[in-house]
Amino acid sequence: SHPYLHEVASCPTIEIMLRHTQSLSTMLRIGTWNTEWTSPRTDRGKLVRALLADPDCDILCVTEGTEDLLPDGGHLIDAGSNWGYPIKTGEEDRRKVILWSKRKWIAVRTYPERPLAGRFVAATTRTEAGPLNVVGVCIPWLAAHVSTSQRDRKTWDEHVHWLREFERVCPDNPSRTIVLGDFNQSIPRRRQKKAAYEALRRVFQSFTIRTAGWIGAANALGIDHIAHTTDLIPMGDIGIWPKRSTHNRHLSDHFGVWCDFDDVR
Repeated sequence: SHPYLHEVASCPTIEIMLRHTQSLSTMLRIGTWNTEWTSPRTDRGKLVRALLADPDCDILCVTEGTEDLLPDGGHLIDAGSNWGYPIKTGEEDRRKVILWSKRKWIAVRTYPERPLAGRFVAATTRTEAGPLNVVGVCIPWLAAHVSTSQRDRKTWDEHVHWLREFERVCPDNPSRTIVLGDFNQSIPRRRQKKAAYEALRRVFQSFTIRTAGWIGAANALGIDHIAHTTDLIPMGDIGIWPKRSTHNRHLSDHFGVWCDFDDVR
């Protein structure tokens, strides 16, 4: 076992979910985590990398991370390096959105223009039941481009603009589709602007947001989400990657989420 897994070996969510579902041949496990720009060259990054591999997901979305955090042996794509903020020397491997799959990606799609640039990557992979469309996202936070970088937005403007563009490029009647990543909003609404929350709900009206509501394993509402079309059937409970390890080491300012789907037509 990985030398860092002793830090999380007592996590009951991971243990129970693994025992309950790993033997199901049609199960599809999908997860997403904002890793707060950690690197596997650091102790924190080594822990995060071990945790990401532990549930044996079929598809992963890492936001605010690097490709070498993802498990060995998979297939990687990303949303690009230009998301409207400068990248410092030595941090050229950083990406806002990375998708990883056990199987190959085809029909990869990104956008070069703001606000989707660097924050949207879509592709198709194959599962036992057939093609699956996957969209990795990092929706801008409330203060994007307000007092930093372009400085041409008011609070929540870039977030809402991103949602409008996402709605424009998405199919009207999506099927076998997963959208996952950092949504930068809790569901239900807590402190976010009402108009921003309503925009999010409208844009995702064709999807079920599996991670909406109180996440018992985290004892919190999350902002990293997994949304799916209604032709995909969720199974079991939601597992998490915690903000802190069992030894109280800081892992990320987000908790990540993963869940299973019955991979049938």
